[in-house]
Amino acid sequence: MAAPAPPPHPLSALLPPLILGGGVINTQMNATPTSLPVASLLTTAFSLGLNAVDTSPYYGPSERLLGAALQSLPTAQYPRESYIIITKAGRQPSGFDYSRAAIRRSVTRSLRRLTGAAGYANYLDVVFLHDCEFIRDPSVVVAAFQELLALKAEGKVRFCGISGYPLPVLLERAVLIRRETGVAVDVVQSYANCNVQNDALIAGGWGRRLVDEAGVGVLLNASPLGMKLLSGVAPGAFHPAPAALQAACARAAALCAARGTTLPALAMRWAFGAWAREAAWNGGAKTISGVSYVQELEANVEALKSVTEWTEGGGGGVRVREREMAEVEEMVAEVRKVLGEWFRYVWGSPHAGWWEESGQVEGGGAKL
Repeated sequence: MAAPAPPPHPLSALLPPLILGGGVINTQMNATPTSLPVASLLTTAFSLGLNAVDTSPYYGPSERLLGAALQSLPTAQYPRESYIIITKAGRQPSGFDYSRAAIRRSVTRSLRRLTGAAGYANYLDVVFLHDCEFIRDPSVVVAAFQELLALKAEGKVRFCGISGYPLPVLLERAVLIRRETGVAVDVVQSYANCNVQNDALIAGGWGRRLVDEAGVGVLLNASPLGMKLLSGVAPGAFHPAPAALQAACARAAALCAARGTTLPALAMRWAFGAWAREAAWNGGAKTISGVSYVQELEANVEALKSVTEWTEGGGGGVRVREREMAEVEEMVAEVRKVLGEWFRYVWGSPHAGWWEESGQVEGGGAKL
């Protein structure tokens, strides 16, 4: 018999079904991120009840550009408490530093970048330890999380989380944090693990285990297009997926085009619907997706509404349109046949030898 659904976490009621992802506001995804209409993206999203944004210092200019746009909004119309700011710590463009001092410096800098204008309440809603699988020594991750808890006690952070790609590592770290600190992780951000190519967050049981075994309150499904893998265009040299997997996705995109749709449109609809089916235990089916232009945001909202019924505003409920999802799943089954052996393939994160290359040794943290 399935375990009963956990009681709603306080964060779940604050987050909308779709969160604006700031990971695309960097040079990996856009050659000139400073030219992106960030303020228009924010006001459009907020007008649709999508009042949360996710970013990171690792995303280059993302924090600064989002912060400038947020601080340009009229406070009478957009008071600080009306939207949710999510960011991360521990990873910078220059590398990783999970020391407690570095976590505190990072949060302080993010506060200045994202809420720095006079009159703004000086807090961040959610801070994740970014890509925690890259830290070899789990005790270093625990200590970094303890620093987030200290910042939470000071009122600078409201909710504390961890993020990353390999689900077994996320579960291991979340369980360890709870055991060592006596506090469950509020929220976990898993990316590229609940999509048309890789559905391990659901099918592998890892999401439910994070809730049941580690007491995680909310799971955020990030990058439903697999970091552009399912976008219909080549993702770029940064992407860790093997060339053969990228080629299989290109063939899947051609199949979708022949059937009168696009791979990203199909993939977004599937991700929204599949994740919404698990809303009773995953914290309300919250998805993070990055967009560069208002038209992309509107397309994502259309995809969300096509397979779910939702209430606009933070914490709105979500219900699946099963008839529409059945049509989506029929096409997804064909796409997965094209993917063949690459369906449910998981790439290494970090890649083999990375710890040695970065100066991390068994039983120790990074050389900081």
